[in-house]
Amino acid sequence: MLANNYSYQDCLNHSVKNAWTIDDCFKGRDFDFTKRFLPDRIAGVEGISCLEADEKLKLNQIRGNSYCHIFAFVEEYIVPMVLDHARRDVYGDETRLRFLLRFAEDETKHQAMLKRAMTQFETGFGQSCGVIPGREDVAEIVLGKSPLTALLLTSMIEWFTQLHYVEHVRDEDNLDPLFHDLLRYHWIDEAQHAKADSLLIEEITAAMSEEEKQAAIGELLELGMAIDGLLAQQVDMDIAALEASTGRTFSDGEKAEIREHQQRSYRWTFIVSGLEHPRFVETVGDVTNAGLAKIAGAATALSS
Repeated sequence: MLANNYSYQDCLNHSVKNAWTIDDCFKGRDFDFTKRFLPDRIAGVEGISCLEADEKLKLNQIRGNSYCHIFAFVEEYIVPMVLDHARRDVYGDETRLRFLLRFAEDETKHQAMLKRAMTQFETGFGQSCGVIPGREDVAEIVLGKSPLTALLLTSMIEWFTQLHYVEHVRDEDNLDPLFHDLLRYHWIDEAQHAKADSLLIEEITAAMSEEEKQAAIGELLELGMAIDGLLAQQVDMDIAALEASTGRTFSDGEKAEIREHQQRSYRWTFIVSGLEHPRFVETVGDVTNAGLAKIAGAATALSS
């Protein structure tokens, strides 16, 4: 039994009260390319010794663009997943149905907002930046796993989205204002989505065996390793974009240094910060105590 102290009614009330549109976020603004887009805990560029200050700024901004892409990428599967859960009780709890439909609509809004941000980024940055392909293929793979696996992955993503904003972005005064607001508006919705994930997990695990629950943890960690492989591809694309935007060709040693710092940063940002999030750990422990050691071990391995 998950220890939830909230309900679909709570989620719906907050969602209605804090509703926003994409235009509310952008307000006709463009990005300021004299400023960083991400705090260094997320971008991980300041410790790269082979880069000059202006090159670190460009890499930070490239990371901002890939940050938008990866969220749009992973949220592709969430819309059909949430709609599936809504349809299973379409004539039941009307409050539950209303919130889950808003949940799905929010995710399509996020995708549109992030894609608009990437379009504006390319125009202002003056350089096309490669991003990992295969969004629909990855969504199909996730949706082919057990419903609990997909929900656990979603829960992990939505808890680390909040951690990124609350602990590392909210009080940063020196970031580009538009990018700061992108993360703020994204956080507003995800704060309710993470709660709904827990409610959905409670619903489906009630009838699951311990073996099925542990299998879902195993599938989650398999997906994490697959995501890690995609992130490694994105690192190489970012290095290529940095070379193109600076006109500099990095030596093999310089590329190795950049790759080491960026792979560690990407892993923390998109995997480890979720696996270690206290609320996600609590959720896993409520599902199956046997899963706690597994996710802790995965987080430790990816942090080394």
